[in-house]
Amino acid sequence: MIRPRSILALMMSFLMAFLVSCSSVEAKVPTTYTSAQIQQIQRSVPTLTELRSRMDNLGTLIQKRNWVDTRTYIHGPLGDLRGAMKSVSASLLPKEQQKAVDLTKSLFADLVNIDIAAKDLDYAKVTSSYRKAVDHFDAFLQLIPKA
Repeated sequence: MIRPRSILALMMSFLMAFLVSCSSVEAKVPTTYTSAQIQQIQRSVPTLTELRSRMDNLGTLIQKRNWVDTRTYIHGPLGDLRGAMKSVSASLLPKEQQKAVDLTKSLFADLVNIDIAAKDLDYAKVTSSYRKAVDHFDAFLQLIPKA
């Protein structure tokens, strides 16, 4: 014979599951930056500006067709780029966060293409990928809120 206590527990669990599934908690998505968020993001701006100037140095190496130094430069002085971009991306508003993540992925795909093309000594592909990388980096920098 089934105990009344177990039936009551079963009915209560169904009731709780129903109530939880019907409830809707809407998370409030922020639409503006707080001053603390802007300060945190602005601390990364000098690093990103320095890395952007390193991209210009990469362009100089590409123009000189110095393939060994081009590949080394991507892995060396530009090695901090991914961490800096991820840090800033995480601090952006949700609507801009996805754009920043996509631009970061695109930039690194471009850098990989530059590396492969430099290994293959393909000047046309290197310059094309370099222009795309610079465009993606500049678009990323446009997402950063101004102080």
